Amino acid sequence: MANSNYSEILTQPSIPVMVWKAALYIRLSREDGDKAESYSITSQREILKEYLKIHPDIELYDYYIDDGWSGTNFDRPGFTRMMEDIYNGKVNCVIVKDLSRFGRNYTDAGNYLDNVFVRYRVRFIALNNGLDTASGNMNAAMQCISVGVTNVINESLAATTSVNVRATLNVNRQQGKFIGSFPSYGFLKDPNDHHKLIIDEETAPIIRLIYEKFISGESIIGITKDLNEMGLPNPSMYKKIKGLNYKHPTGRSNDGLWHDSSVRRILQNQMYIGNMVQGRNTTMSYKIKQCRAIPKDDWIIVENTHEPIIDKNTFELAQSLFNKNIRKSPQKKDIDLFSGLVRCADCKRVMNKKTNTHSYGTYRYYRCVTSRKMKKSACSNHTIRIDRLEQTVLITIQKMIETAICIDELLEKINKSPKRKKESDHLKKNIETYLEEREKTQRIIADLYPDWKNNIITQEEYVFLKAELNDKLKTLDQKIEALKKSADEFAQGANGDNDFIAHFKKYGNINQLTRSLLIELVEEIFIHEGGDVEIVFKFKDAYQQALEYIELNKDIIDESNETLKKLA
Repeated sequence: MANSNYSEILTQPSIPVMVWKAALYIRLSREDGDKAESYSITSQREILKEYLKIHPDIELYDYYIDDGWSGTNFDRPGFTRMMEDIYNGKVNCVIVKDLSRFGRNYTDAGNYLDNVFVRYRVRFIALNNGLDTASGNMNAAMQCISVGVTNVINESLAATTSVNVRATLNVNRQQGKFIGSFPSYGFLKDPNDHHKLIIDEETAPIIRLIYEKFISGESIIGITKDLNEMGLPNPSMYKKIKGLNYKHPTGRSNDGLWHDSSVRRILQNQMYIGNMVQGRNTTMSYKIKQCRAIPKDDWIIVENTHEPIIDKNTFELAQSLFNKNIRKSPQKKDIDLFSGLVRCADCKRVMNKKTNTHSYGTYRYYRCVTSRKMKKSACSNHTIRIDRLEQTVLITIQKMIETAICIDELLEKINKSPKRKKESDHLKKNIETYLEEREKTQRIIADLYPDWKNNIITQEEYVFLKAELNDKLKTLDQKIEALKKSADEFAQGANGDNDFIAHFKKYGNINQLTRSLLIELVEEIFIHEGGDVEIVFKFKDAYQQALEYIELNKDIIDESNETLKKLA
């Protein structure tokens, strides 16, 4: 009987032994980088290998490593590859050092452990947590609770870490320290202090070339074509050539060619005048890594933190061009001499350039097209030949240069006198007026809250009015600061540092107009009906300040002085 039973047992089909093919998952985030060595990739690998040595029932299939990846999301490359092997039946066991290495997002981690791994019969082992889903030492309910609580703690730690890291980064930004991975094109990290920037002498000349071309009248598209024709790699490709692990934020492929958007960003980036500009983008949250742009008013800008590539005057000239209505011919990459500057004196619209060809020749002219595009009563006909306009503007600028030279000579004479007067009544009155307006605005803001609480105004009206008044307060502060600066300069004595004198005097005896000269000196040119030309020059305040200073000290000036006769 016994033999018979033994024979039956031998003939029974054998129960298959489960073969555990293990994925050893290792993760280290940037936040863990400063922690003890126990968090390192090498340390985790050695701990997991030692575990396999004492568990011969588990075979190593492969290592899956995510170095520098946060645990708050699960789109990590190593994790993704491991899951593909699980779905394909190559892996049925996952081993980690602890649950925090697996992930710090409670919801997603729980879904993998409670749903995905159960469905695919994947054994999960977290060594430091004493967790093994194939162990009978822990009932299912307690195991679920333990894992859930641990994941909640891990996610809470991730959220706290995120808040602390952001706060630290913002403090560094406000101190003018560079905290980015890659500096703006044209700069390098200082090898002695990675929070400081130094000029990259290899690419800085390209930045200067871009500004020079733009101010001299070349369009952004034209500059882009020039850079590509010169065979210069674009900023992204340049970083790769230098061995930097840089990926374009949009994820687009890089052919090394320049795009007009890159040129535009360079022309509008304050980093090139020595200002540290940071905090322009942020992630949605510590879980969602998608970037979103921050409004420009909320950027963190600290002035004069590093050596500039572009001087402030050149930068401001470039910015002024973005406010002009500039057009160019499709066949040309250069912008016309007066493009964006010539306006109708009545409707204030930019005038269009036209070309007429007759039997006696071809001539070019500007004309107002408001009446043709809108209605005849909208504006009358305003035209002027371009050759006449060029001649008029050139002669006027030549006279303004002579005026600047004469004023400079007078100021020099006044400043040498110990009797000169230093206080400007005009500036003083303006400052007092703005200070009174500021005080009045503050009183109105203070009265808004009681008005809202007493139902005199609605909450929406309160919010709107407060925002409007705060904007007004900000504008007043800027005006007061500018006037006080002018008053200080006035007290020191107007001199060659005066903007009007400095900008006009440097051109000397010009005999031809250039685009860069016009952009630097001219604000707008108005064409009146009949062809009269009105030129609005820049640096009007500096000009008036110099004249006021001369008027205030006119008793010092010798009436017989030849310089005064020239000015008259």
